[in-house]
Amino acid sequence: MNDAYHIDDSIAAPATARGRGAVAVIRTSGSECVEMVSRVFSRPDVLLKSKGYRVHYGWINDFSGKPVDEVLVTVFRAPASYTGEDSVEISCHGGPAVVDRILQVLKDAGFRSASPGEFTFRAFSNGKMDLTRAEAVREIIDSRTEKARALALSRLSGAVSAVIDEAKDAVRHQAAAAALALDYAEDETEDVPLEAEGIRKASLSLKALIGTWHTGRLFRDGLRVTLAGPANAGKSSLFNLFLREERSIVAEVPGTTRDWVEAWLNLDGIPLLLADTAGLRSDTADQVEAEGIRRTRRLIEASDIVVLVADGSGSLTQLALLEQEGRQLAEGKLLRVWNKADLGNTPPEGWIPVSALNGQGFKALEKAVRDMALSGESMPDDGAPVIDSMRQKNLLEQAAAAMDRFAEGVGRVSPDLLAEDLRDALDALGELTGEVTREDILETLFSEFCVGK
Repeated sequence: MNDAYHIDDSIAAPATARGRGAVAVIRTSGSECVEMVSRVFSRPDVLLKSKGYRVHYGWINDFSGKPVDEVLVTVFRAPASYTGEDSVEISCHGGPAVVDRILQVLKDAGFRSASPGEFTFRAFSNGKMDLTRAEAVREIIDSRTEKARALALSRLSGAVSAVIDEAKDAVRHQAAAAALALDYAEDETEDVPLEAEGIRKASLSLKALIGTWHTGRLFRDGLRVTLAGPANAGKSSLFNLFLREERSIVAEVPGTTRDWVEAWLNLDGIPLLLADTAGLRSDTADQVEAEGIRRTRRLIEASDIVVLVADGSGSLTQLALLEQEGRQLAEGKLLRVWNKADLGNTPPEGWIPVSALNGQGFKALEKAVRDMALSGESMPDDGAPVIDSMRQKNLLEQAAAAMDRFAEGVGRVSPDLLAEDLRDALDALGELTGEVTREDILETLFSEFCVGK
């Protein structure tokens, strides 16, 4: 495990983002943290005698007795704290200089700076949460939309853990029966029945959870959506319409957009990184515009969804050329948009008529983008168990495969082989929740957290 994760130390770190603000919070944790904070608090006796869930007013002073800041100090007593240890949170004024000075004073008092994710690692180590919930903590912090936050909160609240725990109970029950069959000779006990049905049912529950992985990744990471098409097709106007603000410059001069412009978009809870790009054409002599077009083609290839925007006032020849280039660059991920529908021209079959000028057809375009992003899956309920981690998906697949082997082998193979399948399932489920997990996996997982969490 990371050498910086010494759980016997007392640690400190800012829990709020760096920058100017009304209030900043500095979090500390450790068996001696209350006594250590009392050394630099203006009312040490009050702090030392404090019960948990108490807030005390006072000052942080350096070791020369010079005041540093006026603060509120909140005491949490083990095990009723985030980490499961004694913990003190210092609410101070939000300037970076104030926070830095208090952190230095705490370091002088004996605290060590916390490593990324170390507070949550301690919560996991002290049994306050399993690994699926620990991952959800980071996902809540990183969530870009309300829907992503709600799904992460569902994981933190135990929706995924509940499915896993039910599967564990079913496997343990059969593992106990298999152990009994192996431990006693046939003449010492009646045949112990091994039942496949409960394991099949639990495996189906795990497979249903595996089936949510694509949706979970979608709401966690989002997708890259690129607006592409010829110059003056109205891509920048559509970009601004998606964002409900004037972000891209709109002009009648071809080649106004030289490089792509991108911004995050919340589309019905789905986070999308939307890009406006330089117009696709091959007849420009402008080297800067030509480089922008080359970058556009690379961006199209890297995109998850490409909205191909056609100029509804253009010729059928231009449309055919655009269609050909779109298929070459983005076959299988294209949405075809017929812009300037307000001019009255009828779009070809398969093209969505839209007017970036007056918004005509724009709701249909948003729905098409959303449906393509969901890949035919329905929008999950806020409290539904949904996974978004490849680690979780792989381990669930391992557990389900082992459980299927057991269910198929009952009555056909020996109890010792069936017991091995059950052990494989329990190992995978245990690694999923952190009961059996390699140290390198823990280090990777918690190092992705921010400092102070």
